[in-house]
Amino acid sequence: MNQQLECHPNAGAVDQKAALRITNLCKTYGNKHVLKKVSFEVPKGGITGFLGPNGAGKSTTIKIIAGLVAPTSGSVEIEGVVMDGKSTEIFQKLGIMFEAPTFYNYLTARRNFTLLSRLQSNKAVDIDHILKIVGLTRSSDIKVGEFSQGMRQRLGIGQALLAQPEFLILDEPTNALDPLGRKEIKDLIRRLAQEEKMTVFISSHMLSEIEQICTHAVIIHEGRILAAADIDTLRKSGIQTLEDYFLQLIEKENQC
Repeated sequence: MNQQLECHPNAGAVDQKAALRITNLCKTYGNKHVLKKVSFEVPKGGITGFLGPNGAGKSTTIKIIAGLVAPTSGSVEIEGVVMDGKSTEIFQKLGIMFEAPTFYNYLTARRNFTLLSRLQSNKAVDIDHILKIVGLTRSSDIKVGEFSQGMRQRLGIGQALLAQPEFLILDEPTNALDPLGRKEIKDLIRRLAQEEKMTVFISSHMLSEIEQICTHAVIIHEGRILAAADIDTLRKSGIQTLEDYFLQLIEKENQC
C-alpha cells in the first residue's frame, strides 16, 4: 500500500518571493546535453526538494548555482540578483553542502570549523551555536576521522552554515545513511527552516524520504524539468506520493 503524502504545515512559512530563479538553463559537454532549458523558482522561506534519479542533472544545476560551472546559456538569480560572476556579495547569503563533503580527518570538529570559518567568512562566527544546531556539541573535540557517516553529514551541513546563509543548498544530504541517520538529517532540516528561518533547497534521488519534509517539489529527469509544484496542491489534486507522481510524469513523457 502506498504511503500518503504527509502534511507538514510548520516546515517553514513560505514567502512567495523567489529566493532562487532559474531561467532556460542549458549545459552541454561536447554533444551531450546535460541541462535542457531548465526553468524553475524556489520560494523564499520553505523547503524545496529538487528531485530526480541519479544523472538527471541535479548536481550540475547546483554547481552552476554555486558558480563552479558556467552554463552554456540561461540565467540564475538569487534574491533577484543575476549571477553573472560580478555580484560576488550575493554568495554571502548562500550556504552549500555538496555530496560527500570533505574535512580534515585528523582534526576535531571544532578545529575544522575554526579553520574553515577563517577561509569562508569575514564575519564573526559562533561555532558553538553551529555545533549545537547540528547536534555535535558533545562530539566537538573528537577527531572527524572517528565520526560515523551520519555525523559527517551533519558536520557538512554545519560547514555550510559557517557562511551564516539565508539560503541553504544541500546535495543528497541523506544519501548512504541508515534510518536513524536519515531521521536526524530530516529533523535538522526542519529545524533550520522553522527556527533559523532559512530557505532550504534539497537535491535528492530519494523521493520518498524528501517528500516527508519538503513544502515544494521540483522534479527533473534527463535534464528537463517535468514539474514544479506546491506539495499541498499536489495532495489536494489526489497525488498520494511523489514517487507515484514521478512515475506518472515519466509515463506521460514517454507517450509524447
